[in-house]
Amino acid sequence: MDVNGAPSDAEIVARVLAGDTEAFGFVIRRYEAGLLRFATRMLGSRDAAADAVAEGLVRAYRHLASCRDPERLRTWLYRIVTNRCKSHLARRSVGDVPLDEAPPLADPSDGEATLERAEQLALVQRALTGLSPDKREAFVLKHVEGLSYEEMAAITGERIPTLKMRVHRAREALLKVLEEHT
Repeated sequence: MDVNGAPSDAEIVARVLAGDTEAFGFVIRRYEAGLLRFATRMLGSRDAAADAVAEGLVRAYRHLASCRDPERLRTWLYRIVTNRCKSHLARRSVGDVPLDEAPPLADPSDGEATLERAEQLALVQRALTGLSPDKREAFVLKHVEGLSYEEMAAITGERIPTLKMRVHRAREALLKVLEEHT
């Protein structure tokens, strides 16, 4: 149990593997929002992200016994969803990435600052979709999900120096796009 009295990831995995199928609900409640946020940033579409996360969670449930380190369940889940996102991206061309995830423009009566922030967020989302999938994945894992490079390496199977370079290049590309629009 953790400090809040919730079961640890290892306890949840053990319960599910022992036949308590309801215990997987803890996994969904604990990780679904973050996985969905990540997949949305990767795919640029809330619907595609929801599909990727749902597929990933089903796959995780079916293959839970293959999770070698239940204490690192989060990393394992992100790896599965990352692979689902890559499959979705491979099925469509980069030009087909919808931008429906850009925040809606704020009502101008809400104030200029709110409108400007919404425009900046929309610009960032468009810039993210312009990155290669590898750079986008690294940037989102690091700066949106707040993962360490060690966790990122476990998820992607890439070496830490490679991930650092991808994050750096993604940051440079995003800054360039943002500077062009200011």
